[in-house]
Amino acid sequence: MNKTFKLLNDFNENAVAIYQGRKIFKEEFLFHIELTRATLSSGKYMINLCENKYHFLVTFSACVALGKVSLFPNSKATKEIGRLSELYSDSDIINDEDVAHLYSGDCHNEKDMAKNFDIDAQQIVAVLFTSGTTGKPKENPKTWGQLNESSIRVSQRLWPMGIAGKCVVASVPPQHMFGFETSIIFPLTLGVTMHDAHPFYPLDIQQTVLETLEPKIVITTPLHLKACTGLIEGWRNIDLIISATAPLSNEIAYKTEQILGAKVFEIYGCSESGAIATRQTSKHKQWELLENYNIQETENGALLNAIGYDDLIKLSDKIKVINNRFFYLLGRSNDLIKIGGKRESLAGLSCKLKGIGGVSDGVFFIPKEDSNCRIRLAALVVSKTLTNKQIIQKLSEAVDSVFLPRPLKIVDKLPYNELGKLPLDDLIKTMNILPLEK
Repeated sequence: MNKTFKLLNDFNENAVAIYQGRKIFKEEFLFHIELTRATLSSGKYMINLCENKYHFLVTFSACVALGKVSLFPNSKATKEIGRLSELYSDSDIINDEDVAHLYSGDCHNEKDMAKNFDIDAQQIVAVLFTSGTTGKPKENPKTWGQLNESSIRVSQRLWPMGIAGKCVVASVPPQHMFGFETSIIFPLTLGVTMHDAHPFYPLDIQQTVLETLEPKIVITTPLHLKACTGLIEGWRNIDLIISATAPLSNEIAYKTEQILGAKVFEIYGCSESGAIATRQTSKHKQWELLENYNIQETENGALLNAIGYDDLIKLSDKIKVINNRFFYLLGRSNDLIKIGGKRESLAGLSCKLKGIGGVSDGVFFIPKEDSNCRIRLAALVVSKTLTNKQIIQKLSEAVDSVFLPRPLKIVDKLPYNELGKLPLDDLIKTMNILPLEK
């Protein structure tokens, strides 16, 4: 007999979501799914572009109930949506305006018509795409069982006494694996309430946190946390802060805990596997694998054995295994570069660049390799006081001359996306680098 998981957990007493300032409980939520099911087209795939998290939650759930596969693009750029539509010809697009009218009325008399669903654990419910930070996005299908198993293990690690009754506030979009697992799958599987807002600036995040009485789980990124520490008053009622999508420094984690008054945990994961491990960054350098997960070090990189996945998953990061529970994260496998017989890492070079007095932000990257496979380094720098020549001079005191960037450009800000990442194409565009001649 195939294993199944409910579409919505059985925590009847807790609100599923806070939508437009009011609480949505189980029966109304299930009825909204019924309304949405009746309006969706017959195509097999749905490209979900909803920005309101409740709209996203309901439309995703309706697709699951119908056996449709939701597609989550890594970008809402017209080019990327067109690429997905062409790749999945039997697909339609859904936006907030397509469904908002369905959830605005009082459906008290009709709520009894709502029904829950048993979903086969092997049913593919979503396809997520890598961020394209280092190149072309890669598709990653997810089954209902994989998503449930992952959320259960994260909750057992971070909330061993239970998570029900808490409220998730997320500054990351639901189309990304981290945002999808925490702000969409958690409400469906763990009994946590989801806030429909998508706050971005520190004041917006703080205001959303203060809107409701429930203890908040803040889902965010290192970039957002750094900004939030600039708002030193007014934080309260935060149960836990979870960060992902980029490395979080011990300094920012500690400062966040002091100012926002809650522990900060990082989740390590990827689009291929979802969440893999956790750590409290202010206290530990090592990562702790989720229950029953295992990592193997091989000559070709680290391999993950995760619950719900038949095959081993190759990780893009370099791993140093401590034992069967703990490991160190050493950086991206493609981060290490070798020039003139000398080795460095892009992350290490960027760190040294940002350590220069007068530099507020900066990044090293490789725009392209030439036909002879020679590496050309480039750097973008945010500085209001230094010139290019001064930055190069100070940088030469910290790194070998073979690693000095050619070119280096001073900019007002780095092209972070909403996940706090720096996609390679955006770096190249900001640098305005022309392709190398062959």
